[in-house]
Amino acid sequence: MARNTHNPPVDVRTAVPALLVPQGHNGDTWTFKQFCKACDTPDARSVQAVLVASSSIGFSLYARQDRRLHRITLNDCSMIFRTIEQALDTLADVPHLAPEIAIDTTNW
Repeated sequence: MARNTHNPPVDVRTAVPALLVPQGHNGDTWTFKQFCKACDTPDARSVQAVLVASSSIGFSLYARQDRRLHRITLNDCSMIFRTIEQALDTLADVPHLAPEIAIDTTNW
């Protein structure tokens, strides 16, 4: 199956809320620093990274904790990665993050 590689440019600031919202209960938006802090305690509630894929934007980062999904931001913008490798490199430094990373490909 061929993938459409001729997508028009997308403004990430306006498109992310509409395109890259995974299913689940919405939680508060977390900064990347808050995300790391939530993961920093080994005995705390588990936090799982969720990458939401879009063929035109990339992978948007969310965190799942207690059935709530938290959009992760950096400098007031959603964290977007062009590749899974970029996301994994960033998440590798997050302490005590759940080892399973979910990828939602609904919009791929």
